[in-house]
Amino acid sequence: MKTTYKIMAVVFGLFIYLSCDDTDSGAANVLVSTEDFTINAPVVVQELDTLGFLRGNSSEGEVTYSLISQTPQNSVTLGIRFGEIIVSNPEVFNSPGVNEVNLEVEVRKQNSFQISKVTILRNLNDPDGDGIENSNDSAPDDPCLPLQDVSYTGFNPFNTAWRAADCDSDGISNFDEFSNDTNPYLNESLIGDADGDGVRDDEDVDPNNPCIPEQFQGYVGFDSENEIWATADCDGDGIPNADELANGDSPYPQPDLPCNEILNFELENFEMELRTVDSNNGEGVTIGVIGEECGTFIFTGGSIFNQGCFNEDVQIPFFFEPNAPDSSNGTVTVNATTYSCLSEDGTTSTNFTVEGFGTYSGSASTVELTYTITTEENETISGTLIIRPLD
Repeated sequence: MKTTYKIMAVVFGLFIYLSCDDTDSGAANVLVSTEDFTINAPVVVQELDTLGFLRGNSSEGEVTYSLISQTPQNSVTLGIRFGEIIVSNPEVFNSPGVNEVNLEVEVRKQNSFQISKVTILRNLNDPDGDGIENSNDSAPDDPCLPLQDVSYTGFNPFNTAWRAADCDSDGISNFDEFSNDTNPYLNESLIGDADGDGVRDDEDVDPNNPCIPEQFQGYVGFDSENEIWATADCDGDGIPNADELANGDSPYPQPDLPCNEILNFELENFEMELRTVDSNNGEGVTIGVIGEECGTFIFTGGSIFNQGCFNEDVQIPFFFEPNAPDSSNGTVTVNATTYSCLSEDGTTSTNFTVEGFGTYSGSASTVELTYTITTEENETISGTLIIRPLD
């Protein structure tokens, strides 16, 4: 019996040994093959161009690729699975002084690998940089011939001859136009702007309508001397653009944004009971009401200027205008507004007219207005009114 157990143990151990040996042998027997090869780059290389594919296979199926080195650095990236050779820096391939890019690539399957060397040759058959190979170029030393359409982008912006040329004859070199994002094949100065809206006719969706494309307050690209623009009414308020400009107003509407975004604070900051402090008459309380137009707040109640008015129907509109698009502070204006002040016994009313100018802080809910009140007898009273949150 003991002999039987010994035999079984030996057989089991041999089985384990052979199994382990087979596994190691399988890993060691994976065959990976690849090769060195050369690629010819296009005349002009663009970013993200695929120049070719790495070569490799194994006895166990697909391989993976990893870049060991490249010269010059940062010229390409590789697709790990399919081995695409993808341009990451087109300047390397298009600039003088670089004739080839050299790659060293590892081709791997499990623990087996081979090294492949790839050479990418720059195409030097376009000395004028116009993107047309010499064999097809009617003027191989002139970067502006053959003539190209204004939409042409096949040129080499790193070629010395192309950069120095002026293919649209506007007095600005191709390189300067390319750097300034203008078209080296189009003389923009020859393109008109019939409606004076500051948009070239070739880019204007409606070249005879100065209000299209739509612009908003703050836009100053228009031509105020253009008659079509001057007589139009781009904000639709019944006042011609030229007259608005002469009055110091914007001829364009405010952008279609929620009012709180235009003023940069929550409108509810002033839509509440607020303390008033008047330099002539002391303290009181007013209520802020949001007006129909963005930036208009109406402060109501007979105690707004603390004159002893006992009627609550006093309403003084304040017009808020931000200092800048990203500011929650700005100016307030009270245009001449006449209101009635009822006596304590309710038997007499006196009319007053107020106007003023001041500042506001949207985040602090505070207004400071310098005002002038004119009485029925044409006497004037000047003072300062501060509106702020209740303590």
